[in-house]
Amino acid sequence: MNNHEKVQLLLIYGKCNRNAREATMMYSRQYPDRYHPHYTYVQKLEKSLKENGSFNRTNAVQQQPRVNRNLNEDIENQVLAYVHLNPRSSVRHVGREVGVSKTLVHKILKKYKLHPYKPDFVQNLRITDPEKRLHFISWFTVTSEDDPLLLNNILWTDESKFTNNGVLNKENNRYWSNDNLHWAVPTNFQTCWVQTYGLV
Repeated sequence: MNNHEKVQLLLIYGKCNRNAREATMMYSRQYPDRYHPHYTYVQKLEKSLKENGSFNRTNAVQQQPRVNRNLNEDIENQVLAYVHLNPRSSVRHVGREVGVSKTLVHKILKKYKLHPYKPDFVQNLRITDPEKRLHFISWFTVTSEDDPLLLNNILWTDESKFTNNGVLNKENNRYWSNDNLHWAVPTNFQTCWVQTYGLV
């Protein structure tokens, strides 16, 4: 909107006893070919006019460089040191320990190219497992040679497991690092559980 249109909108706003919703509806009826702003835009225009004496921010305000007064070298060092000693901490936890916001912690970690790598859950193998796996692959190789359509007769499923000894959530686990350490977490899939299957 140009300044002329903004003035007309504010005049209508005054006629409507400063009811922004009513003013925007009247403006859209009176000027159907123009841009029709949301009613909160009228309130922002009024506020800007009162605080700055113009519809736009003053030149002095616009030309000021953005300075992040909360970010200094000391805080950066504290955050980086804490994450180095506790790489599995969340940004919220780091912020609470150092005394800064989680947003600031995230900015610092991003600035230093630290990434929250997630773990891969892998089957915790037992001593007898390698022999069973070799036996299975041998059986599968021989059987698939005898029956070339063996793979077509396999029912493929997806599964979900619920244990009674707690849940290890991948989203709540992270390792802050510059490099992917390929962090693996062994889990016991062959213990007591309730398992559900879904046909794919």
